[in-house]
Amino acid sequence: MTVGVILFGLVLYLPFAGTYGLFDPWETHYGEVARQMAVRGDYISLWWPGAPLDADHFWSKPVLSFWLMSLFLRAFGVVGGAPGAIALGARAEWAVRIPFCLMGVLGIWAVYLCLARFVGRRAGVLGAVVLATSPLYALVARQAMTDMAFVGPMTMALALGAMALFDDQDEILPRRQWRGLSWPHHGLYYAAVGLFAVAALPQLIVNAIQLSWPLRLGRLVLTVPGTVVMLPYLTGFVGFVWLSARARFRAPLYLFIAATLCGLATLAKGLAGLGLPVIIFVAYLLFTWNWRRLRRAELGVAILIALLAVAVVSVPWHHAMLIRHGFPFWDELYGDNHWRRLVLGRHGDRGSFEYFVRELGYAMLPWVGLAPAALATVAMSPVRDVRRQGIFWFGAIWFVAAYALVSFSVTKFHHYILPALPGLAIAIACFLDDVMSRRTGRVAAVVGTLGLGLGAIVVVDLVEAKSSAQHFIWLFSYDYINAPKGRPWPDALDFRPALCVFAGTFAALTLALAWHRIRRAALVGLCAAALVFSFYLLDGYMRATAPFWSQKHLIATYYQTRSSPDEKLLVWQMYWRGENFYTANEIYEGPPAERTVFLGDKNVENLKDWISRHRGRRAFLLVERSRWGQVPGMLPPEAQKSLRIVDDTNMKFVLGLANL
Repeated sequence: MTVGVILFGLVLYLPFAGTYGLFDPWETHYGEVARQMAVRGDYISLWWPGAPLDADHFWSKPVLSFWLMSLFLRAFGVVGGAPGAIALGARAEWAVRIPFCLMGVLGIWAVYLCLARFVGRRAGVLGAVVLATSPLYALVARQAMTDMAFVGPMTMALALGAMALFDDQDEILPRRQWRGLSWPHHGLYYAAVGLFAVAALPQLIVNAIQLSWPLRLGRLVLTVPGTVVMLPYLTGFVGFVWLSARARFRAPLYLFIAATLCGLATLAKGLAGLGLPVIIFVAYLLFTWNWRRLRRAELGVAILIALLAVAVVSVPWHHAMLIRHGFPFWDELYGDNHWRRLVLGRHGDRGSFEYFVRELGYAMLPWVGLAPAALATVAMSPVRDVRRQGIFWFGAIWFVAAYALVSFSVTKFHHYILPALPGLAIAIACFLDDVMSRRTGRVAAVVGTLGLGLGAIVVVDLVEAKSSAQHFIWLFSYDYINAPKGRPWPDALDFRPALCVFAGTFAALTLALAWHRIRRAALVGLCAAALVFSFYLLDGYMRATAPFWSQKHLIATYYQTRSSPDEKLLVWQMYWRGENFYTANEIYEGPPAERTVFLGDKNVENLKDWISRHRGRRAFLLVERSRWGQVPGMLPPEAQKSLRIVDDTNMKFVLGLANL
């Protein structure tokens, strides 16, 4: 069944993942940072040489996502290709998206493991289906952005933490000895040590090779090699392996794997990688007041060892960056992008506690109608099975704690609610399993009634106009910040008929849960309909909308149309990042005088100056459609006659051509 769940996730997310262009701005921005890492062979610093508005460095996110993408870019042979290879091929999209698809599958597997162990396989499968087919989770799993690299490992860490906390099988593990050394002879131990080694050793080796520390002692400057800097972490690595070998029960081993995953989640998104799991478990223990469970199976000591694992996995890169770049790096990553976003507010939306309620409607369709009943059942249902009820509470507390945390943040984006979805999926799966087990229609009837109302509100919002379907894009792209009413919607795209058909199907099947005789068939049908809807959303909707939200096609047209590399692409007043990634940053790299990015101060004067130095050539121009009317006035009078649009298939951007 575990293999089946993993294959289910892979079949849902991987097909067609690389068949459409990267969405601006996050996918192309992060993709270019990862490409720079692969090109430079620098696996410590993050670089973004892409526009005169910013410095060349990239410090707003930690490193894990870029490690993954850069390794896949190398594996797919994207680095060092011919000019235009990224725009003209599809390997880059596959390379940068596959790691996040796999992280999404990791989260699905985690929900299944947790539920199957303590509730049952049916509940485990239901939880996996609910999470996998929730639009927000599915769409972000298909996006080259940092959030799934954080949520996937964090979800598995929380699931394993729950198994460590709730599992009462405390039999002593068999041990193996060799020359006075002893360790648990169990698959969990080998998995814990193996995962820890894979997560920690490569970065320690890279830091030891690529890092050097110029230490000033008065007028004397000593260069401390990276090997010396990494010695404390190498010592911590050995210490964890030695201490973990002393474990006698399974529960600490679950905790050790969870700790490594929390370290990886921290390297993906920052402090939330460890902070959110700690908040959720502390909230659960406060709610249940069941602290005595920490005394069983050596869990108290295991927590300290687990914290050592988190430190060895997550701290070395931060230390290396501080040595290279000093406290400006720390101030930008944690001062600006953590503290300021949380407390003071930064670029993004504002809102209060209700901000994410609306987004949950789109994020959880078609399961949103079941969420209120599931959460109410947690509080109102009597306790029949302590462990089963514990997981039910755990899922609800996970959702509430994560929702409260992101609501507390002053800066808000729609996708910030993503870490709460696995907990809600657990609660909904437990509720549905209860409905199937108790053979009573009362709760199911209430669910059907409430579900119809909530589902109708969400669907009406999605089909009110043709452009309303962009709410799905807004689940992962912050286009709504720049265009609150949405960008112009293509006339050819109308998803309203399909959405209405799906809505009717979801409503009928949800309502059918109220009838005992058809309840099982209704639940199977609802899961199947949700699965079909996910395929439609990922492989129909996304592929249809991508040509209008990605620059891939326009830049591919440029490379297909130009007759030589001397015919440059002039990018005026653009800062969407796709222009950098899909040109392999040709528009910016090289001597400053030859750069063809015109943005910021004196952008018109600089463009005219470049044109004056390259008269007699053909040049292509990439601009936002709303600015195309200003282009003729920046060209010499004789060049204005030759100005024409080469590709206007994109509703946001347009590609033009002129003889200078």
